Amino acid sequence: MFKSREADDHICGECFDSPKHYGKARSSGIYERALMEVIHALKYRGRIEFARPLGLLLFSTFISHWDPQEIDLILPVPLHITRFRKRGFNQAFLLIRKWPGIAKNLGFMLSDRQINRDALVRSRNTGQQTGLDRTSRKKNIKNAFSLNRPALINGKRILLVDDVYTTGATVDECARILLHGGAKNVDVLTLAHTI
Repeated sequence: MFKSREADDHICGECFDSPKHYGKARSSGIYERALMEVIHALKYRGRIEFARPLGLLLFSTFISHWDPQEIDLILPVPLHITRFRKRGFNQAFLLIRKWPGIAKNLGFMLSDRQINRDALVRSRNTGQQTGLDRTSRKKNIKNAFSLNRPALINGKRILLVDDVYTTGATVDECARILLHGGAKNVDVLTLAHTI
């Protein structure tokens, strides 16, 4: 987060100190107040009706920072099957699943095939990242993801989507796996970013 909007792009101090595997990362808002409450309602209280308006907000951020034609695949950060069964849904996927229809209504081309929820999988149940510091999060998430469909991501420009960007450990690990599997590049879009 920067106080000034003097230039188009900035590299944060943390990224200078510890370079990431992904290219750029953008968020729709700050993880506080009303946005945080609505995300919590969706994620922890099963209020899936909030996925559509939050998805619209996220789509607006997407088209503000990317040309949809320059993204080959949009992948939600996956949940481990244990967490998925307990929660009943992957909130990151719910945020993007209606994007092709939204795009069509706004005159953008975005194919259903550009959104894929099974190319990247969480193969190890890591437990929650909440409450862990940056180093612990990175250690906890290491080697937690794998590629289910490597041929699908080979040479592709990928947008990785999640609900909240805290330290970036999760999306960085996903990006590492995707790049190691042959992705051309990986960018990150989240609904909210912690300060």
